[in-house]
Amino acid sequence: MKKIRIILLVAALLSGTASFAQQNWSAGAGYSMTSFNGVDCSTFLAKHPLRGFYVGASHEFYFSALAGLTFEPGLYFHYQSGRNDANAKPKYIKMHYLSIPMDLKYSFNFATGFMGSFFTGPAFNVGLIGNLYDKGAFSEQGGLTKDATDMRPLTRVNLQWRVGAALTFAEAVQLRFSYAFGISRLIPEQEIHNNALTVGLGLLF
Repeated sequence: MKKIRIILLVAALLSGTASFAQQNWSAGAGYSMTSFNGVDCSTFLAKHPLRGFYVGASHEFYFSALAGLTFEPGLYFHYQSGRNDANAKPKYIKMHYLSIPMDLKYSFNFATGFMGSFFTGPAFNVGLIGNLYDKGAFSEQGGLTKDATDMRPLTRVNLQWRVGAALTFAEAVQLRFSYAFGISRLIPEQEIHNNALTVGLGLLF
């Protein structure tokens, strides 16, 4: 929680120093995948990522004194699921959550009509629905941790750090790629983290 409070404070300071004279909105959707890791993660969950899609929007604020540098918070919904082990219940593993990235982004022109961008920053995830958040949803053969007697659900709030790149065409269409590294634990006192990969298209307006 201390890490989350510190990053929220930094994000608030960044938003306060950004210029509101020039702003861009973008809406996008695409492929989303979450993988799990950590010494306490079950072998099955570590080898079987969840796949799905994301959809959402972001708002880009420009720093008046720093050309090319922007602050880009966003809000995205992720739907992800995957098959559970053959003899385990429930049949499908599911997690659906909101992701709130707060990226610093640097953009540059490299050809007529094309702009490249790199971005990085924290992402806060808030679990909505899905059996990974439900107590007692998994049988002993389909546990989340290596200890089959421990069926505790994932915490609904976790923190990641994102890095990514974007390619913008004609100032209107944007191809985006990002990878988020899990920072906070998904289950208190146990080393289980999740990383997220996204690839998608966005429209600028």
